[in-house]
Amino acid sequence: MADPSDIQNLASDSDLDAALDASREQDVVLYKHSSTCPISARAQDEMKALAGNGGPPIYEVVVQHARDVSDEIEDEFGIRHETPQAILVRDGEATFDTSHDDVTEENVRSHLSDG
Repeated sequence: MADPSDIQNLASDSDLDAALDASREQDVVLYKHSSTCPISARAQDEMKALAGNGGPPIYEVVVQHARDVSDEIEDEFGIRHETPQAILVRDGEATFDTSHDDVTEENVRSHLSDG
């Protein structure tokens, strides 16, 4: 069970590898965040709420600081980059993705394997 302080920074390829490894045990969320976008700020609050309400581990990429990691996620899953964007990963595979105003606690939670 995650809580808001458990949102982990995804800033390197090794961080991404760790997140993908974790997805083999449980669903994880890769959350792409823009530090300059008001929609991202709202989506970040939604991801904090998801984490605080027993959601899966959340790995946050701040694209202004880790664009290479964001690009790697795009390449890995073949999902076009957006911000904000939430990608649900299970067993190393993207099972759901959403962006902009659709990045909500409820929307992501509804796609969890136990949800």
